[in-house]
Amino acid sequence: MNDAQNLLADLTAWRSISTAQAKLTLSRATSAPVGSIQMTFDFGGSGGYVIARRELVRTMSEDFAVHFQLRGRAPANHLELKLVDPTGLNVWRHVIRDLKPPAEWQEFTLESRDIDFAWGPAGGGAIAELGAIEFAIVAGEGGAGYLSISELSIEDRQAPAVRTAWASSEMPGFEAKKVPGGDIWRPCAGDAHPSITLDLGADRQIGGMVIDWLAHAPTRGFRILGSADGDRWELLHAASKAAGKSSQIYLPGARAHFLRLDMDEPSDGAMLRVKSFEYSRSVDAFWHNVAKAAPRGWYPRWLYREQSLWTPIGTSNGAPCALINEEGMVEVFPGSFSIEPMLWVNGRLFTWADVSPTQGLRNGWMPFPSVVWESGDWRLSIQGEVTKSGTLQVRYRAESISNGSCEGRLFVVVRPFQVTPPWQRFHDLGGFRPVNDIAQCDGVVRINGKESIVPMVPHFEFGAAAFDEGVVTEYLAKGQLPANAGVHDTHGFASAVLAFDLSSRDKGHCEVVLACTSDVTEISSRAALFDWDSKLPASQWMGEGWAGDVVRSALTAAAHVLVNRNGAALQPGPRRYTRSWIRDGAVMGAALLRMGCFEEVRDFIRWYAPNQRADGFVPCCVDGDGPDWLIEHDSHGEFIALVADYHGFTADIESLKESWIYVDKAVGCIERLLGKDGLLPISASHEGYLAQPVHSYWDDFWALRGLLDAVKLARALGRDEKERAWTSLSVRFATSLYASIEKTRREHNLDYIPCSVEWADFDPTSTASAIGLLGVPEGIDRQALERTFTLHMSQWRGKRSGSISAPNYTPYEIRVIGALVRLGRRDEALELLRFYLSDRRPPAWNQWPEIAWRDHRAPAHLGDLPHAWVGAEYVLAVRSLFAYESEHDHKMVVAAGLAPEWIEGAGVKVERMPTLYGSLSYSLRKLDRETLEFAIGGGLSSGIVLRPPLAESLQSVTLDGRSLTSFDRDSVYIPSGEATVICKLGSAVGR
Repeated sequence: MNDAQNLLADLTAWRSISTAQAKLTLSRATSAPVGSIQMTFDFGGSGGYVIARRELVRTMSEDFAVHFQLRGRAPANHLELKLVDPTGLNVWRHVIRDLKPPAEWQEFTLESRDIDFAWGPAGGGAIAELGAIEFAIVAGEGGAGYLSISELSIEDRQAPAVRTAWASSEMPGFEAKKVPGGDIWRPCAGDAHPSITLDLGADRQIGGMVIDWLAHAPTRGFRILGSADGDRWELLHAASKAAGKSSQIYLPGARAHFLRLDMDEPSDGAMLRVKSFEYSRSVDAFWHNVAKAAPRGWYPRWLYREQSLWTPIGTSNGAPCALINEEGMVEVFPGSFSIEPMLWVNGRLFTWADVSPTQGLRNGWMPFPSVVWESGDWRLSIQGEVTKSGTLQVRYRAESISNGSCEGRLFVVVRPFQVTPPWQRFHDLGGFRPVNDIAQCDGVVRINGKESIVPMVPHFEFGAAAFDEGVVTEYLAKGQLPANAGVHDTHGFASAVLAFDLSSRDKGHCEVVLACTSDVTEISSRAALFDWDSKLPASQWMGEGWAGDVVRSALTAAAHVLVNRNGAALQPGPRRYTRSWIRDGAVMGAALLRMGCFEEVRDFIRWYAPNQRADGFVPCCVDGDGPDWLIEHDSHGEFIALVADYHGFTADIESLKESWIYVDKAVGCIERLLGKDGLLPISASHEGYLAQPVHSYWDDFWALRGLLDAVKLARALGRDEKERAWTSLSVRFATSLYASIEKTRREHNLDYIPCSVEWADFDPTSTASAIGLLGVPEGIDRQALERTFTLHMSQWRGKRSGSISAPNYTPYEIRVIGALVRLGRRDEALELLRFYLSDRRPPAWNQWPEIAWRDHRAPAHLGDLPHAWVGAEYVLAVRSLFAYESEHDHKMVVAAGLAPEWIEGAGVKVERMPTLYGSLSYSLRKLDRETLEFAIGGGLSSGIVLRPPLAESLQSVTLDGRSLTSFDRDSVYIPSGEATVICKLGSAVGR
């Protein structure tokens, strides 16, 4: 089906879309061919984008082309052609960057190979059904102008197919001429050099070939040649050895009119299929096609375009971590090969697809994760762990769960696949990873001559295969191993198997440990494991019922912040987000400080600070390439706040002196940046503002927090002049900020707190950050603030129930829990907490991605997993349930978020929790239906406001047996010092 020149015939079928500042008008182009559209735009001195969109439902062929002409007059901007599927969620895109429109009509043809999958839950592949087509102009130089488009059409093209064929010999009934119909070609038995030539009818782009051998692939290999004219031939693929029933040939970007298969030994024949460009659009697409043709479970789950979740295996020492996925596949180094278990039991191969894997963590929280496979007769556990010296160990334990022993073989497959899928790609991370060389010598398996796997057992078998020799799972399905002790594969498709005999006859179980390292001299069978118990305070928070799950998840979240470290750098993810944003770092640092991890925060500040520009501008992000100077104005306040947070928890005056020069310059930068409106300039610090930077209140809230903290730091160092000047600056800035918020509310008739001047957008997660940073600011309208979170809860419940369409959400929303606690909305905070606990991915690994899809198996981008900024927000939210600082009046607010069932039985205990006012220890329990006991330890320099979960009003309070009058219906003020408080209620506890 071809749509020729009719896609622009009806102008009314097209509609305009633009960001807030940009304007777009659609009209007929003057002096243009029939069927045209003119996009007249003005970016209004800002960024953003404008879009011309048409709904268009049609089936797409695998091979197609989009044709159009364009001309215009405008500054250089980026032009995007986007194809959207009927769901509206999946987008394929081609980008022409820095397009300066030609003055005269210019023809463009974009073939299907030029239009790549961009985003969406499909995760990749070709577009099968079209729902809409878009032309987007994305601001580069910006400005104003017009772009005219005409003669837009979509051409369906024929996929490459064999038109005719001839061969060196052929047996009757199996002639080469029948190959185009899908029949088998069989050469004569005496043909020592069989050859067959395929005519594709024209020069075509192809992606590969599939050869299904009648008996088996020729052991001495084969060659694939291509030609444009049938006379001059080019070698496209050469296999020096081959094996297996099928050969899948990777020919990315190849073109040919004729293809020829040559062999150097007699053959029983084969069926040949030529594949289109899509077959090997990328190496990941090729492997997806290989997996699609194989039994389920022979390849990792992501190769079937299904999401497979992962978690890190690591320590807090800043070394790169390994990953394990929920099926038990382990990526031993960042971006490396993987090792994956399979079992041979009772003459059958078991893979992840034959079981229902379950997950766990050591002691319920440590980042030494496990996966368990179980059948009716046996159990296999895969445990990841790391030694103190940093060596990864993968422990496989097989045991019988029936009356008999567990007999069989454990296969550990080494393959060129990472744990993270290609839709998570960042540079070389995600998807396929070449394994060119793999060999075993003296009990050590070496991969690419760098990394090593050392089995910590006396005996094992080993076999390796190049891809042309057949996939290793084909061998394993027959209980066999490849015969090679080592192989080289030009494409990087090499794989191998380590095989271990299993018998649980003697001990009821058997165990195999693999040490994975780049330095075999570090390996010891007696090496001690990294001690997570001594790193994080497992007993800091305790409570009855589901409080244990809440606390264990917080411990894991804090551990993940540490595991994701790269040297001194705090990074929000183990793979996709291996960069250091000060935004993430400030929140992750806050979580670490409140979990007693001080050195890591100090080291991060020391590492990040020297990247500050001479004018005081703090970069938003730093990585191996240096600072990223994207304009994000939250960074300056975040840096100051982190320095102050560290000093507040440690009183480390020497570190403060060291950081002072950077704080001083950052405050100066903020002051110079302020505009006539008293606010920071437009920026892209909020992810939704990347397309069009705006005046973001997120930036201003962080800046205000930074200025208030700078005043405290100046006071701590006795810098009186700075203290006075910065106090005045912070007051002026706060006044301008709150006035701007109210002005935006009035101009847009809003009953909630907006998040930017230009968009007046609703984003309660951003507003929640303001409450976390500033408490409940007096300058913000309290009714509008409450309304913001009432709206959020209403929308959140609608999304959960399905009455509001939401294919995904961001777990940054966890931040709202702490805001609700501070607003006194305990029940809603606990409602959110219960949901987020239930939606951990997966639950036993105590983690969340940055983007959580409703369909857990959708092959969609997750951001990273675990996302340590999200985890840090969870730690801060959980801490607020037990206690948080009220900085404006120098008090600790205690128990404001506790669930009533947590204080049953032994109740809640808090031990030596670090605060800005000293170490907090307390217990809270229900003695009977009408009595609560609160015991507070010494160590705080502040008073305490106790807000326990109550069913009715407080009736009376005693402190160490003496009557206390400083209470109202739901809270008690307790002066500092060790004490026991008894609270009497009018009715039973249990709100």
